[in-house]
Amino acid sequence: MMQAPEPAKRSPWALRLAIAGGVMLLLGGILMQSQASTIGTVMDPREQHHGAYTGAVAGEATHRTGVLSDTCYRLYQEEGAIPMSVQLYRVEGDTMVGEALEEKSCMLDWQPMTADGKTMVERAVWTLNETGDFAVVISCEEDCTETTGWFVSVDAIPEALMASSSLLIGGAMCCLGVLITPIALIIYFASKPSRSPRVMMVGSDGQLIPITDVHPDHPTMFTQPDPAIPSQPAVAPPFADTAEHQASDEFVDGLNDVAAGSLLTTEQVYALIRGDVEGAQEHAKTGRYQTTSAEETIQDAANAAAIASWDEGVPLAEPSPVERKSTSPAKKTNTTTPASSNDAWKDWDEQ
Repeated sequence: MMQAPEPAKRSPWALRLAIAGGVMLLLGGILMQSQASTIGTVMDPREQHHGAYTGAVAGEATHRTGVLSDTCYRLYQEEGAIPMSVQLYRVEGDTMVGEALEEKSCMLDWQPMTADGKTMVERAVWTLNETGDFAVVISCEEDCTETTGWFVSVDAIPEALMASSSLLIGGAMCCLGVLITPIALIIYFASKPSRSPRVMMVGSDGQLIPITDVHPDHPTMFTQPDPAIPSQPAVAPPFADTAEHQASDEFVDGLNDVAAGSLLTTEQVYALIRGDVEGAQEHAKTGRYQTTSAEETIQDAANAAAIASWDEGVPLAEPSPVERKSTSPAKKTNTTTPASSNDAWKDWDEQ
């Protein structure tokens, strides 16, 4: 076994991103707070408007707006003021033409805000599809000469906010801070180190194996490998160690086949190659391929008994040697005079 290294710590990027997000939120908030007066001016219809119009004592009051080039226009009043009824007409020259434009809400969802907390009420809203000269007609049920309505271009509000560089940078930093903070939180939990064990063991394949419970029932430490599964990869011949991995039941004993004459030994094959048929037949009858005789069996048993008595310390009479009878045929003595070397080569060629 060996001591495992210290477990991995959490990723440092989680803390770095969290600090960066906090700094961005702080700086963005400071910049936004420094532009509070600009925000109050732009979002207040009393400060940011196209025109301020009042009513009349009796009847209708008409006010020319001049050229209107934006899309969305609204008329606001302070809450609690005498309500105004407002209509918008097109103007050609000095005369209003056509009927009053139908009111239609625009998609921009900018709501007015005031620094002193006054609530503004929307009296009318129009969506214009073309640029031109228009006129506003205001009528009241009561005397509204002292009542003011502010004609506001909603499109001009975001344009005025974007004109302030400090406000734009502060808003961007706040957005980045809000975006980075959850990313840092995700990285923090994703990089949580696992509770890996400190005790490791080297397996049979050389890999480190974590040991969580060091006790005799642990299967990794005390389970013997399966002998049926080879521990080493198989190697193809001629480099394979077939002698060690060959099962005993696969061994084929050809002794009986050689004795019966249905199988040839290597010596017999070489003898036949040389043309020595008699020599090949003699190899099958030698004692190498025959079973042990009765005399040899008796002698081997006596020798084994003597060795056992010596090991036990009991004296035993020395066994008398058993005469071994050779079953191999006696070789005929060649009494003929060896021929000369020339005659020997001649006989070899004639075979």
